[in-house]
Amino acid sequence: MQPLRKDHVDRWSEFVRDEFGIAFNRAEEEIEVQAQEKVEEVGKDFAKELKLNLKIKELDKSVNALRDFQDKKQSMENDLRYKAQKIADEISEIYNNSKKRRKWDMNNISIDIKDDNDPVEYITKRIKKACYEEAKRHFTAKHKLYHALDQKRKKCLNILYTGSHIQPTLNELSKEMKTANIQLDLPNSLLALPSGAK
Repeated sequence: MQPLRKDHVDRWSEFVRDEFGIAFNRAEEEIEVQAQEKVEEVGKDFAKELKLNLKIKELDKSVNALRDFQDKKQSMENDLRYKAQKIADEISEIYNNSKKRRKWDMNNISIDIKDDNDPVEYITKRIKKACYEEAKRHFTAKHKLYHALDQKRKKCLNILYTGSHIQPTLNELSKEMKTANIQLDLPNSLLALPSGAK
């Protein structure tokens, strides 16, 4: 008799492993099919056996209530956002038309309803700014001193541009500025005639 050599043992060991591997795979497939069939047959009863069937019904009811609420909440949120945006668009249009008609020196606005801003605060600030601009324009138009100062400034500039000699020009400029309560302090040396002039 010839003894098994190492290469024979290795070869047959590999063969045994391969064949048994195939056989195990077939057996595991059968087991999985049988287990799946059993699940289909008694799966619902197994929850009862684990005493979870009532909890599962309770969970189903709670989840459905939650989903209904979320759907209604989303629908309500969309409706409210749409209504708010519609009003915001109307406000933007009225404001922008007023801006154009009243000639405010400001940019057009576009109010967007977003979660990260306060549209009421935004429009309130813009309205205050427009109100300030109109009030300033109104008070500027009626402010006597402002207009008097403007006239006196123009007169002083005309005095400077007459092309006259420095002494009479600065004298007249000083007099006119005094009427606006503005002191023109000039050294006498600037008002004196140049040496040699007669």
